[in-house]
Amino acid sequence: MCPETPLTQIHPPKTQKILLRSRSIARNLSIKMNRINARNFLITLLLALAQAKSAAAVELFVATTGNDGQDGKSLATAFGTIVRARDEIRLLEATGSLPAGGVTVEIAGGKYDFTNTLKLTAADSGTAAAPISYRAWQNQPVEILGGRVLKLSEFRPVDSGSWLARLDPAARGHVLQGSIRALGLQHAGPFPPVFSDSGGLFELFWNGRRLPLAVWPNTGWTTMKRAVVNGDAHTPGTFEYRGERPARWLNNPDIWLKGQWRVPWEDPAIRVARIDPASHTITFAAGLPAGIGNKYARPAGNGLEPWRAVNLVEEIDQPGEWAVDFATQTLFFWPPAGDGELVVSQLNEPLIELQGAAHVHLIGLTLEASLGDGIVVQNGESDLIAGCTLRNLGRRGVVLNGFRSGVQSCDMYQLGEGCIYVSGGNKARLTPSENFVVNNHLHDYAVLKAMYSPAVDAGFGGLPNGGGFTDAVGIRVAHNLIHDAPRDAVLVSGQDNVFEYNEIYHCGFGSGDVGAFYSWLDWTIRGVIIRYNYIHDTVGGVNPDDGAAGSLVWGNVFAGARTGVWIASGPDHRVENNIFIKDQGPVFGMDDRGAARGYATNSRLHTAVLAIHPQQAPWAERFPAMTNFLASHPELPLRTEFARNLIVLHSGEPIQLKMSQERQGDTNLFLARDNYVTAGDPGFVNAAAGNYTLKPDAEVFQKIAGFEPVPFDQMGLQIDQYRRSLPPEIETGRHRFQPSPGPGGDRNFGT
Repeated sequence: MCPETPLTQIHPPKTQKILLRSRSIARNLSIKMNRINARNFLITLLLALAQAKSAAAVELFVATTGNDGQDGKSLATAFGTIVRARDEIRLLEATGSLPAGGVTVEIAGGKYDFTNTLKLTAADSGTAAAPISYRAWQNQPVEILGGRVLKLSEFRPVDSGSWLARLDPAARGHVLQGSIRALGLQHAGPFPPVFSDSGGLFELFWNGRRLPLAVWPNTGWTTMKRAVVNGDAHTPGTFEYRGERPARWLNNPDIWLKGQWRVPWEDPAIRVARIDPASHTITFAAGLPAGIGNKYARPAGNGLEPWRAVNLVEEIDQPGEWAVDFATQTLFFWPPAGDGELVVSQLNEPLIELQGAAHVHLIGLTLEASLGDGIVVQNGESDLIAGCTLRNLGRRGVVLNGFRSGVQSCDMYQLGEGCIYVSGGNKARLTPSENFVVNNHLHDYAVLKAMYSPAVDAGFGGLPNGGGFTDAVGIRVAHNLIHDAPRDAVLVSGQDNVFEYNEIYHCGFGSGDVGAFYSWLDWTIRGVIIRYNYIHDTVGGVNPDDGAAGSLVWGNVFAGARTGVWIASGPDHRVENNIFIKDQGPVFGMDDRGAARGYATNSRLHTAVLAIHPQQAPWAERFPAMTNFLASHPELPLRTEFARNLIVLHSGEPIQLKMSQERQGDTNLFLARDNYVTAGDPGFVNAAAGNYTLKPDAEVFQKIAGFEPVPFDQMGLQIDQYRRSLPPEIETGRHRFQPSPGPGGDRNFGT
C-alpha cells in the first residue's frame, strides 16, 4: 500500500486566523454559554473579532506614484520603493513594536525598476505569529524588472557603409543600430571562449516577449559533415561544414558556434578562429576536454552532430532579431511591427534575495527582464513564495534552501535556465527539510542553457552530471504542471523526497540520456518516492542513470512512444502498480553497465557512501541495506523489482534487459512478477480522450490481485488560495507540440 499525501493549505486564510484568535480571546474572557444569553455572547464575539483584526497586522503601502518621504500608512501616503518599506519594518523591529499579527507590505500595481537586488536578511524576519509579507495589493499586476527601457529614437538606421553591405538583403532598410556606450548598457560581451548559457550577454524584450538573438539557421540546426581534427582541452577542433553559408561571415572576427559536438547532453558554444571556404572547414579558437565529433563514431563522427551560429549581424533577416558587434560595441536591432516597449535586461544578480530570513512571504509578484535569478532564498526558515509569476529571466526562477519553506502556485516560463532549485535538510543525519514545491505551472524554460536546467531540481545542483549535489532531504514536489523544455523535467537527488501528482509532457526532445525524472551516479539516493504522476508524450519517464539508486516508482501513468522506466545499473528500485500505455515495447529496461565501467571502485560513488557512515545511526536504522552495501557488488542493479504493473502494449516485448543471460536470471538482481500485458482496453474511462482513470469493474482488478486504483483525476494543478483558476487550454501547450527527434536524432527512452 502506498498512501496518498493530500494537498494541504500551507497557510490558512486571514479569516481563519482571526476566528482562531477570537476563540482564544473568548476562552481568555471565560465566556460560558450557560451564564450569558445568546445576544450578549454574539456581541462579545464580534468585539473579540474586531480586537483580533485590529491587532492582526500593520499595513505599509508602496506605489509607483508614492514617495519615500511619506509615512507609507495608506495608499495616499505610500512609499515609492519596496526598499523603503523594508527599512520601515526594520525600524519597527528595532523598537520592539513589531505587531503580533506581523506586517504586510501592500504593493500597488505598476512597474518597479530594480537596479540592485532587494536584500532581506535575518534582520528582516518575521515570526510564526507575525510574518512579514510583501504582496500585490488587491491582486493588481506588480511587475519587478531588472532592465531598462530604451526608445527607438535612441537608435539610427543602418543606411550606408560596410555594415549595410554585410546585412542580409531582406534586412536592409529595417535594421537600426545604437552605440552600447551611448545607450548606457552593461553586459554587452564579448562571450567567453566557451560557454553553455547566455554567455553573459544582455537580452532584449518587446512588450514582454523575449526577442531572438540572430542565429543561423533561424530554426532547427545544421550538421557537421565530418570532424577533421577531434582536438582536446588544449587542441582546438576542426570540422568540415555543409553548404556555403559560413562564407558570408568572413569579415566578422567574433563568431561563436553552438552545438552538440560530441554527445547529445552537452551543447557548448565555442569561438571560431578561422573559416576556410576553399576546404569548407571551420577551426575553433578553444578546445573541449573530449574534443569534437560524436564519441561513438570517432574520428570523423557520425555526420549528425547538430550546430548553429549565434549572434551574427549578418544573420539578422526577420523582425525582432538582434545582435551585438563586440568589436565596435554596437547593438543592431530589427524592430517588430507596431508600437511597443523595448526593455534590455541589465541586473545580473537576483531580483530578490533572502539570506537567513525567516517567516517572509512573497505573494502575487511578477519578476522579469533580468540577467540573473528571480528569487534566491538561502538558509530560509518558513518562507513562502506564492502566486508569483517569474518570466523572461536570464537564469533560474527560484533557488530555495532552508527548512519548512516552499514555492506554491507560481507560474514560471521563458527562463534562461531552470525554474525551481530546492534543497535543505541534513543528509548525514537524515534531518528532513520539510520544503515543498506545490501547484506550480512550469513550462518553456531552459531557453538559453538547455542541458541540466529542469523545472525542478531537488538537490541535483544544476550542473551537468550532478556536479553540484547539495543536501536535499524530506522535500515534497506535488501537483505541478511541467511541459515544453529541451531536457529534464525533474532532476532527482537526496533522501526521503516525494514526487507526486505531477503532470509532465513535451520534454526531452532536445537531448539524450534524459528523463522526466532523472538522477545520476549516487548510491546514497534513498527513500525517493515517485508516485501518482502522469508522464506522457515526452522522452524518458524515470531514468536513474549510471548507478543512481533507491526509488519507489508507484501508481504512475506512462503514455507515449518514448516514455518508460530505465534502470542504468542502479540498485534498490521498485517499479510497481503503474500503468504503461505504448504502441511498441519495451516499457521497462535495465542494464548492468556498472560492472564494465568499474563502479565497484568508482571514487565518487564510494566517497558518498563512506561520508554518511552507513553502519551507524541514523543510516543503519533507516536504510539497513546500506550497512554492508560496499561489500555486496554495488556495481550491479541489486534488488530491482518490476511487479504488478498494467501494460497496454500493441507490439514488442514489455521488458528489455541489457545484461548477460546469467545475470538476467539472477533474482537477487531482478525480479519481474504479476504484470498484466494486454493489447486491448483494460477498462479505462475514455482512453481515446486521454482519460486513463480505471472503471470500478476494470479487468485489471481481476488480472492483478491487489492492484490499487491510480488517482488519475487528481494529477496536475489544483485550485487553492493562490491559484484561483486553472490555465486555459491554449496556455498548456498540449495542442501546439509536434514531437520530433530533436537535434541529435531519434532515441529510445533509455540510456
